Amino acid sequence: MNNKFNAPMMILATAVALMGVGCGNNKMVVAGSNQVVNSSGNETGYIPTSPDGSTGTDTGTGSTAYSNEATFTPVNMNELNAYVGTRPLNDPQNIKIKIQLAQVESTGRFAGSVSLSYTDTGMLYTGTFSAGSGRNAEYKGLKDNNALEATYNTWFKINGSSVFTGFFQDQWGGVVLVIDKLTTQGDISGGGGMVASGSLYYKNFAQSYATQSPYRFCWFIYDGPYNCRADSVINKSSLTPGNGYKKLGTFTGISYTAAFQ
Repeated sequence: MNNKFNAPMMILATAVALMGVGCGNNKMVVAGSNQVVNSSGNETGYIPTSPDGSTGTDTGTGSTAYSNEATFTPVNMNELNAYVGTRPLNDPQNIKIKIQLAQVESTGRFAGSVSLSYTDTGMLYTGTFSAGSGRNAEYKGLKDNNALEATYNTWFKINGSSVFTGFFQDQWGGVVLVIDKLTTQGDISGGGGMVASGSLYYKNFAQSYATQSPYRFCWFIYDGPYNCRADSVINKSSLTPGNGYKKLGTFTGISYTAAFQ
């Protein structure tokens, strides 16, 4: 496995995508307004306007300023080392996650990037994972033709609570961003004062001599070393992605309006 942090400030261009296999139709269908209904019948693709269900609220008067960047807490150092790859970590400090997303075509799907950064032995390392804002190219023999590249990056509800899961990738692997809690801060109403908390899961690509192709992101690849699909993210059935993903860590204190523009 190559080391995804083998150079400071490494950033992947959003345009990198990978080859798909087979033929078929996307299971997501538009269901009126900006909502989407997946194959399980769950409403997805909407934009939360306030916390609901078990997400809870905090009406304190604290003056903490939130942005689209927050402290990231790894599950443990072994998992962080496995995620980074062949270069062993020394003493990583100031680990941060940054979320910069924007809605695509008023669909409630979000494209953009999720970045993870830290300093180690005086060097700053940044890995950036992307989801495109365009649509899949149409080719005979490929699945998901013309589907939004960010098709699976949506808000939905579990047990009455607004939650989010979505795929992102760099050239070494895929990640799943999970937001499982929204709270309100102070007396700000609506979306302006919402703060998000959640987790990041990762799945490194298997070693391969095959070159990457411009046709598909990894969540549209159904087999082979560049497959990063996860059924629960696609079907919006759970906040825990299976299919080989491992939990990397957690975060809290992300401004909803700063992260989801």
